[in-house]
Amino acid sequence: MDIKLAAWMVQKEFAENMDDAIGFVRAVKDGSCPDALLNILKKNMDVMMEVGGKVTAEKVLPYLTEKFKSAEKLIAFWEANPKDTNAVFYHRRLAEYNDSQS
Repeated sequence: MDIKLAAWMVQKEFAENMDDAIGFVRAVKDGSCPDALLNILKKNMDVMMEVGGKVTAEKVLPYLTEKFKSAEKLIAFWEANPKDTNAVFYHRRLAEYNDSQS
């Protein structure tokens, strides 16, 4: 699931590439927020609006944990409905990563 969540993070522009995103997913699951992730999230208007005020690691971790739960539901939907517009982009990102690992 980490790779699937990483593809979701790249799609949401929470990470610039899959390798970074995989590291971010694992860090968040381990209860930490890398500085590189925090710097990206500080520039994201949606994140700023949802966590309110200053974007800090303490605020971001619960936020991302909830987002991951929602993302897992979206991913399940996209897998069941691969022709959905967002699913197409998600699967393309995942396929590009899988191809690069071959």
